Amino acid sequence: MARSLFAFLFAMALAVPIQPSASAEEAGWDERFRTQVGEWKNTIVAQDPQFKEWRDAQIEVQTLGTNQHQWLISLSRGSKQVGYMVIGEVMPTDTAAAPPQFVLLEYGLGEYILFDDTFAPREIAAEPVYDGFASHWLVSLPQHGKQVIDAKTGERYLSTTQAEEPVMSSLREQDLAVPGQQLTATRIVRSEETHPFDDISWFVPLVRAAEESPRLSWEDLWQRDTDKMTVAVRLYHSEVLSPFSVGSLHVWNHHKPYVGVWDEGLRFLPYAYVQKVGKFHSQ
Repeated sequence: MARSLFAFLFAMALAVPIQPSASAEEAGWDERFRTQVGEWKNTIVAQDPQFKEWRDAQIEVQTLGTNQHQWLISLSRGSKQVGYMVIGEVMPTDTAAAPPQFVLLEYGLGEYILFDDTFAPREIAAEPVYDGFASHWLVSLPQHGKQVIDAKTGERYLSTTQAEEPVMSSLREQDLAVPGQQLTATRIVRSEETHPFDDISWFVPLVRAAEESPRLSWEDLWQRDTDKMTVAVRLYHSEVLSPFSVGSLHVWNHHKPYVGVWDEGLRFLPYAYVQKVGKFHSQ
């Protein structure tokens, strides 16, 4: 009887498929993630000479927020930071059965990265929230309120400033660089950092004009023979106006554009996102 019971249990054990352990799945995910970071890093370095300092940079990964499925990758050489990437996960649109895939939300060049410790609030309860230009730390105040602090510059906004529903998370894979895609075209508009308030010719057409000016398409931006391009972005229920000088343009996989703006360094965001939150002006 004992032998029969043992044989039955042994047969049942063989019939049940062995599920991979959580640690094995995590190790596989981590390997895919780091491989993808390396592939995107290498194609950017190969196509844009401005990113030459990325070539031998070390990589450090930080999770952004809670359950956001977004990660900040800082790149450094020795003790000097040279840039960053923000990578997210989205569900593929072609099949519901496919697992989430990595997408390149943003990347930047320079010493001051997004959510840089130099500008980080000293309060303990500071949550990093990523949403492109509206990325911020959300700090809990003693009076049970919240304060928004800009994730790129450390600027503290008024205590009445309220974050909006995130726009970046509304983008789909067709708007973003995904695994297997390369940086295929670059254009340097302005190689030196400039401040948009040095030349405010953009202000009236983008901010004060009675009628909204026609939006510039990606083709318009790419073909404009000028080094003076500005994008003006309204944030936090239009309470904050943030203008940026355009420094470079990138195209991934021949048809996925990213806009590089000067903001304490050069930062690239998907054109599909930028056109949702801002308006372009060129001279």
